Amino acid sequence: MIPNSETLGNALIEVLRANPAGLKSKQIDNIVANNLKITDEDLKIIRTGNRSEFSYRMAWERTHAKSKGKISRLPDGVWRIV
Repeated sequence: MIPNSETLGNALIEVLRANPAGLKSKQIDNIVANNLKITDEDLKIIRTGNRSEFSYRMAWERTHAKSKGKISRLPDGVWRIV
């Protein structure tokens, strides 16, 4: 089961705090999935097209954290804590 929004958001912030130079979206997703022990089966759940439910929800968590001023996205696609 994919965790709720609060759990994903907290994990996102924790990962970026541990990596102050920043990470790309896929790197963040991989670390969060590993830290939260999300199963391969859950990671394979497709939302639409080729995009997984987990990837979709993590994208929204980054968007929410950015809108709250917690993280920023650099021009090269790297996300980092503010």
